[in-house]
Amino acid sequence: MRFVVARRSGRRGEGLGNEMLPWAKGWIASQVLDARLIGPSWGLNRRGYFRNFRTSRLDFLYEDLFAHLPHHAFTQQRYLDTGEIDFGKAIQKWATKEGITQNKAFIVTVDGMYGGYPSIRSARPFLWAKLLDSRDALQNQYEIASTLDRDKLFVTVHMRLGSGFETLPEGESSRGKVNLKIPVEWYLSVCKSIRDEFGDRVQFHFFTDQYSPAFDRAVSAFNPGQPRQTGLTECSDLLLMSQADLRVCSLSSYSLISCFLSGGPYLWYEPQLTYLDGNYSLWGMEDAQQSAGSPTRQSLTLMKSIRPGSLWESGFRGYAMDTGSALPHGLVEQLQRRLIANNRSASLLEYGCLPDWTLRHESSVVI
Repeated sequence: MRFVVARRSGRRGEGLGNEMLPWAKGWIASQVLDARLIGPSWGLNRRGYFRNFRTSRLDFLYEDLFAHLPHHAFTQQRYLDTGEIDFGKAIQKWATKEGITQNKAFIVTVDGMYGGYPSIRSARPFLWAKLLDSRDALQNQYEIASTLDRDKLFVTVHMRLGSGFETLPEGESSRGKVNLKIPVEWYLSVCKSIRDEFGDRVQFHFFTDQYSPAFDRAVSAFNPGQPRQTGLTECSDLLLMSQADLRVCSLSSYSLISCFLSGGPYLWYEPQLTYLDGNYSLWGMEDAQQSAGSPTRQSLTLMKSIRPGSLWESGFRGYAMDTGSALPHGLVEQLQRRLIANNRSASLLEYGCLPDWTLRHESSVVI
């Protein structure tokens, strides 16, 4: 009789990228509290995700019933009060303090995007499992993945072009703003820079929430003949993006969740990032990241000690580019290593070989 309710975002819910955060937090809470997970419900979602996850259109009744019964709400403020970043550690600390873990029966609710991606890192296998088990996902994923050349870089490009995202008026700064459409020229410029650097050693695949002349223009320039898949592609698109060697992102949570699931590098639209003290940040404009001791402030302190030429330069996960920019040097090095790693001959289990000089340790590289 222990339940955790992961609340959907708003009455009808939001896009898949947004809803995956409360879903992940709900699962983590259910593991920590040894409870059954309820929600988030998909029945009211206007995007029809109930089809992807094979749930009832009436599943929202179950979620709403539990949320209206006497319950303990783990809110953003309660999360912040714990001083923890990891969601599991935070809810464990809170539940222990409140004496909830001593009860045989309880309902705990979680919701929202507070805590962000570092708080749900331990839930990545859970989210992968849900995506892989969704309708049409494996079939759609194989349809594209089986055509890829493993000796080439696989670069995915996500273009958010549908409703809810606005075009920024000319001359207005996009720093720190969300829900913006990136000009198609940026995508074309980034893809050109990648191709100029890697030539025929790169292959592109494009994804969008709405087909348009801008999308067709990008596809025809860098992946002519790209097929349009049938069936439900919301989850399979995320799977493919997550498996790429590099992701070129839109300013959307859908792009962000693919980067979170991947663990590999991605490119972000430089004009959108917040710039402070010689560093870029994605969340630096948020009030919660302004205070001393916040994750962003901790990162700023660390970055002040990093110098060009260290291993950090080719180890960042997120890189930024503006229209007309060349690929960052560190990203080029990272992708070159990826090309080598993708080669079958570099893998012992795939009949590859290992030179004996690799066993010698003579490195003096500074981290």
